[in-house]
Amino acid sequence: MTGDLRTARLLRKRRTKWWREHIVLAYAVVGTFFVAAYLAVGFANRNLPRLLSAVGMTPSGVNFVLGVVYCGLGIWGLRDRTLRGTAWILLYALCLLGGVLTLLKAFGLV
Repeated sequence: MTGDLRTARLLRKRRTKWWREHIVLAYAVVGTFFVAAYLAVGFANRNLPRLLSAVGMTPSGVNFVLGVVYCGLGIWGLRDRTLRGTAWILLYALCLLGGVLTLLKAFGLV
């Protein structure tokens, strides 16, 4: 058991050392990840209302579904205790705020 933990720790140290030696590559990988995530969310955000209205949902129904999804994601992220950091908290808080605004738009209050 202790041998497995020691092996895992040594492998983690080796990976960390490798990424520190290739810092430009690390920034490129992280930047590419965020760009890909941004494009995927943008694609879903742009095409999901069109897809739901093609299925037969009303515009207020589309706003309701998207508002519930955004609120759920925001609440889930804020309740999750494993993700720490100001950026994650801000991201989930903005998601929750966007969901609330979308729900208000669905009910005609905005």
